[in-house]
Amino acid sequence: MRKQLHEIQEIDQYVLREMSAADQLVFQARMLACHHLQEKVEHQLQAHALVRRFAREAQREQLSEVYDRLWETDASFRSEITAIFK
Repeated sequence: MRKQLHEIQEIDQYVLREMSAADQLVFQARMLACHHLQEKVEHQLQAHALVRRFAREAQREQLSEVYDRLWETDASFRSEITAIFK
């Protein structure tokens, strides 16, 4: 299990560009030599993309809730928004 955690951490460092240039070159060479490592990097990239996507969706929901509350409770906000689209 320790080896897997170390590998995940190393992949994260590579994906997030937190490795030194020398370490990146060594890691890239290992990916060329080991197809499974390359697949794991691809999976990690996909996982990061999903996390970003869900974070954006959560932010949209929060903004929508704020907008709805402002629309319902703040007449000046409502009139300013309405004026934009006149």
